[in-house]
Amino acid sequence: MRRWLGLLIGPLALGCVSTSVQRLDHAVRPARSPEAVAVLQAQPQQPYTVIAFLTARGRTVFDGFDDLQRDMVAHAAKLGGEALILGPASTDSEFILTGVAMIRSDRRTLTGLVIVYP
Repeated sequence: MRRWLGLLIGPLALGCVSTSVQRLDHAVRPARSPEAVAVLQAQPQQPYTVIAFLTARGRTVFDGFDDLQRDMVAHAAKLGGEALILGPASTDSEFILTGVAMIRSDRRTLTGLVIVYP
């Protein structure tokens, strides 16, 4: 019985992140590895160019901000970005009425700027 329960719940725990990309610069740059993309909490002091705006949204309640950030870094790497400046994070809550209880469901959103240095 526990095995079947694990098979049913397992896919839900994996989550799924949806990231939209708004390219601001259409220059083709070589892709980088995600490890080569710096994650910044604030704008850098040195000059930079914004090449894309990213918005990551969790599709399930299991998607945390770390999952969103990881997906955004992967997208930034594919675009050839050198860094990702994280923007505001938000959580939208909704309540789902089941047969006997009301359940709170949180969906997370994270934004960011993909940048390159001149």
